[in-house]
Amino acid sequence: MADEKRWFEKRAPEMSKGWWDFYNAVEGETALDKKTKALIAVSVAVHGRCPHCSESRIKKALALGISKEEVAEAVMMTALLSAGTDIFWIRDTYEKYLG
Repeated sequence: MADEKRWFEKRAPEMSKGWWDFYNAVEGETALDKKTKALIAVSVAVHGRCPHCSESRIKKALALGISKEEVAEAVMMTALLSAGTDIFWIRDTYEKYLG
């Protein structure tokens, strides 16, 4: 697929170039190490409920030497924060109508 352009590269070439520049800058050498970035990426992919992203990011994490336990813990942290966000986000509305 390296030679085949993606749909967005065909239809929005200037914007897709900007997106790839951003992608490469974030994925490149930055203040965060590759392991930290990989675990953040797993968490965001899971939170976004994207099967493709979750699979590719978990595979990338494992390829970097991150253990299955570490990936599982990142997923559980995602679940914890997602549930907590729902619980605390609704508080004011709950009190207003069901108090």
